[in-house]
Amino acid sequence: MQDRSTVKDPRVESGEPDRSSSGLIAHIQSATEHQKALLARELHDELGGLLVGAVMDLAWAEQHVSASPAELRQKLTRARQTLSAAIDLERKLIEELRPTLLDNVGLFAALRWHVQAICERANIACTIHLPEEEQRFLPNIPITLFRIVQETYAIIIAPGNAASSEFDITTDRKSLIVRIQTQAPPASPAARVDSHYLSAIEYRIAALGGAFEQALLPAGGLSLKATFPLKSIAAASPP
Repeated sequence: MQDRSTVKDPRVESGEPDRSSSGLIAHIQSATEHQKALLARELHDELGGLLVGAVMDLAWAEQHVSASPAELRQKLTRARQTLSAAIDLERKLIEELRPTLLDNVGLFAALRWHVQAICERANIACTIHLPEEEQRFLPNIPITLFRIVQETYAIIIAPGNAASSEFDITTDRKSLIVRIQTQAPPASPAARVDSHYLSAIEYRIAALGGAFEQALLPAGGLSLKATFPLKSIAAASPP
């Protein structure tokens, strides 16, 4: 009888993601994104409408209230400013839950906006190269690819961890390739990223049938590459 305690899954030994696990993760991620989209829509339709209506009423009251009670006018002005800040926060939450640019202008434009915003917040130089034309993707693929890039930048662009970043997407007849490269600041230690976070990203990539590569650069930077087969992510061309 074989000793079960000594049996090891060759996929674990080789570091290859379990296909069944990748499928389950893809299903969970798809369900999660669906719930986020529903919540974002509800925030926009319900909460957003209420806040905008309140701001309009306060603006009307400010214009029609007597100027003599200065304290009342001050309170109304502060309430309007607070509601305006709440509207800005609501829009930010909606973008984080479901980037509206994905639906309005497509994946590549949404990624350009997101990467530029990250680099501006981190105060680092940023170079972006994207294809001029965007192919049609299968449902849920754009948001999955967006999350992969979003989560990758979240873990590699830490304060003082990068001086510059290069982001590019290329396509050929069989693949879509995403590359992210960072350069470390002068006289700084080599970039280090928690392997657990990268493993989670690798599983996301594997769930789409993709391959993930990472390497440390001589100057202390980091190079990440994800290759996705078009047959797994691209929609069929219309007849």
